[in-house]
Amino acid sequence: MKKNILCAINKGYIKHFLAMINSLSDNNKESDFDVYVMHTNLDDQDKAYMESIVPENIKLSYIYMDNSLFKGAPKVKRYPYEIYYRIFAPGLLPESVDRILYLDSDLIVHNNIDDLYNTDFKGNLFVACTQIKGFLQWFNRVRLTVGKNYYYMNTGVMVMNISELRKVIDTDKIFKFIKHNGWRMTLYDQDVLCKFFGNRILLVDRNKYNLADRHIRAYNRKHKKNPMDLEWVDKNNVIVHYLGTNKPWKDNYRGILKDYYQRYKIK
Repeated sequence: MKKNILCAINKGYIKHFLAMINSLSDNNKESDFDVYVMHTNLDDQDKAYMESIVPENIKLSYIYMDNSLFKGAPKVKRYPYEIYYRIFAPGLLPESVDRILYLDSDLIVHNNIDDLYNTDFKGNLFVACTQIKGFLQWFNRVRLTVGKNYYYMNTGVMVMNISELRKVIDTDKIFKFIKHNGWRMTLYDQDVLCKFFGNRILLVDRNKYNLADRHIRAYNRKHKKNPMDLEWVDKNNVIVHYLGTNKPWKDNYRGILKDYYQRYKIK
């Protein structure tokens, strides 16, 4: 079965993107993938290199993004304009694409994604995980002036209901919000998706589909007699995500999930 994958990268993330894509391929050998790469600075040499690395069940297609479109939108070094690309994907993808799985490049897919990819949207626009609960969910609702039925999700792993998003997305309205509310935004793309679509998100288990070392540490503080270890991760988790600045390719990495990246690291 062919599956659609969406990514947004720049030159600095090519090797990490390839590690992620190779992990996806290796653990989903019965699937073929159309991978749409949104970018602003990949050249022909970059593309040739990437296509020489990816496995046979991966087909890469490129969507050039003109960063002048985002002039005036807030950004910082850690969150460049690439974070906005996924928001505008529904209007740029081929009409044949009705659903797509967005994947960040700082993650590894080490089990089969069929259940996640084929999740019934049940009328929702996104299938995703949230990294927060309780007070922080409330705080973000207040900050973004949305209702109790809105959820703040992590945008690094999400199945997007493209056919429905095409019907409801208003890019002009989103651009206006981004440019006029930069002072109140923290995680810019996540703020936008919560503000406009947070009431149409189907939440799934983060420990299964968006697990980070910080989650393991938090879990183990509460479950000291039955901690989450690598055996548990191998058996129960599908996607590990190296959130924040804790990256496995850095010398100061802290955690137990580094080996998943090492297996697919591009040298």
